[in-house]
Amino acid sequence: MNGFFDEKRLNMSRGDILNHSKVINTDYYVISNDFRQMTAEELWKSFCQKENIDISTAYEAWAFGGAPDYLAALVMQEIKTATASGYDLYFLAGKEEPIPQIGDYNVILDSKEQAVCVIQTIKTEVIPFNLVGEDQAYKEGEGNRSLEYWRKVHDEFFTEDFVNSGIEFDYNCKILCEEFRLLYSVFEVVPFEEEDAKEICKWKYEGEYYKVLKDGHYLGYFRIKDEGEQIELGIEIRPEMCGNQNGDMFVNLALAKISEHYPGQKIVLTVRPFI
Repeated sequence: MNGFFDEKRLNMSRGDILNHSKVINTDYYVISNDFRQMTAEELWKSFCQKENIDISTAYEAWAFGGAPDYLAALVMQEIKTATASGYDLYFLAGKEEPIPQIGDYNVILDSKEQAVCVIQTIKTEVIPFNLVGEDQAYKEGEGNRSLEYWRKVHDEFFTEDFVNSGIEFDYNCKILCEEFRLLYSVFEVVPFEEEDAKEICKWKYEGEYYKVLKDGHYLGYFRIKDEGEQIELGIEIRPEMCGNQNGDMFVNLALAKISEHYPGQKIVLTVRPFI
């Protein structure tokens, strides 16, 4: 199914909105979870019950450094299946940590310390930074997944991490390369199907909704929501109706309606392709 079910929020002037009114088509995906916010203990209990594992089995709970939410998202979609850490940092006086071992269970946390998934270590290797190879870089799943990109971002990351620990970082420093597999995830991203569209039609949001017709045909809809200091404008246009200035006129119709009810207010745009 064509279209990208994403929500993009932009602070825009009237002219900016018109310049960003076109819809880009690609694939739809559904993001689902059980709507609970879980601690590491709660997620571990749920995982153990599902997999019939002794709940007293040891595990570590931690968040990725740098961009914990994004990296966790890569893990939950099995794009990221490896990570790297400074080997010497496990032995800091008074801050010793156990070295990851094959078979270890880990509960991954997001930036708010909510548990999002469980992984298990399947391989470890300690090598100098300058000998980390393309395979490791690709499995870490970041950026364009190249070794060049990996070295750039990890040079910056490890330099800061080591300095904060009182150690000078260079390319001969030992790096612990770890591979893992995803065992359990709170979130799931799957291809969008017709039944999902029916479910979305039941969703309710605050605000005023208006449909737009052209020659009696459904062009799309827009939503206006008063956020106090600004007005949120949400628009959704049928992809096949884009072009021929349909998008520009659609946005102008929405702006005119806002001017009628909220003259002079700042506008925040929300764009969604039509489902």
